[in-house]
Amino acid sequence: MKKIFASAALVSVLAAAPAAFAIQPSAIPDTGTFTKAPVGSTVTIETTGKFGNRYQNYFRVGESGELDFVDQYRTN
Repeated sequence: MKKIFASAALVSVLAAAPAAFAIQPSAIPDTGTFTKAPVGSTVTIETTGKFGNRYQNYFRVGESGELDFVDQYRTN
């Protein structure tokens, strides 16, 4: 009985905190707004993280011209 209770407690703790294990993108630059890019087009911005890793950041131009983050790939 104690093993079942301990197992249930462990499962509930792990299920309650999924964000702690999620991958967080890094080196996402501050972007402005675009006035000449068509809505829905994709913009790529290359950045360098604080530990020297290089990243390709992909954004999609929104209705208001702001860039919405889509994905990030490490290039080295």
